[in-house]
Amino acid sequence: MSKKVVIPKFSDVVSRLKFLVKEKESLRHDLENVNRATQNVLEDLQSEKEKLVKEKAKVEAIMASIGDGVISIGPDKRIVVMNKTAEKLLGWETKEAIGKLYDEVIFLEDKKGTFILPEERPLAKAFAGSITTTTTTSALYLLSKNKIKFPVAITVSPVILDNKIIGAVEVFRDITKEQEIDKAKSEFVSLASHQLRTPLTTVSWYTEMILNGDVGIITPEQKKYLEEIYQGNRRMIDLVNTLLDVSRIEMGTFKVEPKKTDIIMLSESVLNEQRPKIEQKKLEIVEKFNRDIPTFLTDPRLLRIVFQNLLANAVEYTPPKGKIEFFISLQNKKTILIKVSDTGYGIPKNQQDKIFMKLFRADNIREKATNGTGLGLYIAKSVVLNLGGEIWFESKENKGTTFYVTLPFTTNL
Repeated sequence: MSKKVVIPKFSDVVSRLKFLVKEKESLRHDLENVNRATQNVLEDLQSEKEKLVKEKAKVEAIMASIGDGVISIGPDKRIVVMNKTAEKLLGWETKEAIGKLYDEVIFLEDKKGTFILPEERPLAKAFAGSITTTTTTSALYLLSKNKIKFPVAITVSPVILDNKIIGAVEVFRDITKEQEIDKAKSEFVSLASHQLRTPLTTVSWYTEMILNGDVGIITPEQKKYLEEIYQGNRRMIDLVNTLLDVSRIEMGTFKVEPKKTDIIMLSESVLNEQRPKIEQKKLEIVEKFNRDIPTFLTDPRLLRIVFQNLLANAVEYTPPKGKIEFFISLQNKKTILIKVSDTGYGIPKNQQDKIFMKLFRADNIREKATNGTGLGLYIAKSVVLNLGGEIWFESKENKGTTFYVTLPFTTNL
């Protein structure tokens, strides 16, 4: 039996063809839209690419124009960016340095020529503490690839994204010229101070003679004025001596001359110098001395300077009827520990990192005392370091301050 063949109607065929044509037109239209959208996306991408290229060129131009050396370090401590100034100072070409570990390119020493370990460098502190770290002038020396050594000031800032450190930026500069200027200033201050000491001492000597009646009787009113002259002259002598100490420190002529020293006797002597002002302000003094400390080798003249500065500050910046504690002990027969604490004005937290800087005075102190020079703690720290010790402090504003000093306990030369 033959199979019946069904022939579609002509109208159905035409309708089907028309549908297919419409589908084709729709597809062609959709394809054109896709092509047009793709072209728009490509044009947008090209525009963004051109913007990024321009921004990159702008950043590179800015980096190249910066007078300080700039290095960017990634989270793996490898160098990712270096400007022309850094290239010149370090003696490394940028293409050589990029990708290298920071410690393979940057070599730092202290002023004595001792190599500074990676964990002690400003970069390590920035990565560890998430804070910007700035070195003080003359503290560090950088050694270039060409073995050229020069003093450098460094600032390192962590790069933080979503509360996570993703790198750091280090800015550094050669401070050779600054050191030369500082040296010239120190030499001038030293010369001027030496020249001032003689006339000031003469004024002090003659004023004392007049006050003692060696040249005749003076009236009470004359004595009052002469005492003002004498005290003002003494302040000038103290300032000149301070400036001389600063110039000796900065010129490297601050010699340490160790002698057998009785630290308790020395501390009591300095404390007695402050007695008049202590009594005037009605301050409570608590002495906690380990009186069994034997004599040890240190420079008594320099140690006196440390005691004078710490005690004078405690007395000056503690309000009337406040309390001062003076503590000295021997720790493990190896270290002398000294503490001077007060219930004074304290140091603002945002300024505590500057307290040992030359000429720095905290804002809250400027308002209450105008006679300070901002040199005492700078000198004290320099002296302690020269004696082989350490100095630090703890402080809360309006609660008081405690200074700590440690010195090596040595009995043999």
